[in-house]
Amino acid sequence: MFHLSSFGLVLPFKFGSQSISFSSGSRSALSYLFRFVFFSFFLLQFHCISFGENLISTKRNPELPPEIRQGKVFLAGHIGDHTKDTEEILKILKRLIDGTVAKDLNFLPDLVSKKEGIYLDLKGNWTKEQLISELSSTENYFRTYFFDRELLAKQKGSNEVRTVRDLFLSSGGVEADFYYESKIACELKLRFRENPKLEKELINPYFIKQDGKWYLFRLF
Repeated sequence: MFHLSSFGLVLPFKFGSQSISFSSGSRSALSYLFRFVFFSFFLLQFHCISFGENLISTKRNPELPPEIRQGKVFLAGHIGDHTKDTEEILKILKRLIDGTVAKDLNFLPDLVSKKEGIYLDLKGNWTKEQLISELSSTENYFRTYFFDRELLAKQKGSNEVRTVRDLFLSSGGVEADFYYESKIACELKLRFRENPKLEKELINPYFIKQDGKWYLFRLF
């Protein structure tokens, strides 16, 4: 007999003319050993498959919203603590940029004052009702200039165009500087971590405060 002393096993092999067999106790130990090896191999395979799927998922979703960071804060003609104001405006800005990347700005009227409305480049001042009406149309202002490059190219008569969405996806991250003109008015300067020349194609967003709440007045 040929024994594995560490497991108390007798292996069922033949060396020359000698037959090698298992005892009943050694069969049980070897069975547990085989189960352990099989289970470990299964876990390794599952981990590799899951890791591979995560990599594929990341590659399939390259158009993620850029990271938004607070930059410098400037006060003009007044003093005060704008910490809470800055936090509130930054949340609105993130929502706007995330919505632009997701091609969904249907929530925009919720951020606009009924009294002041909103200012849009090429359109001028719109009331909140006009904004709601525009969002309900198929090929609206936002789809053309913010989301759909083909529509914008058709509108401009050139393929050398970039939507607002394209600009944010090329930014590598956005840092916002805050310029408080007063306690109830703030303009933002958006800075790109990558491709800084592209940031000039955006308009500085502008926010106003009414009844203790900040609203978007001018969109980028």
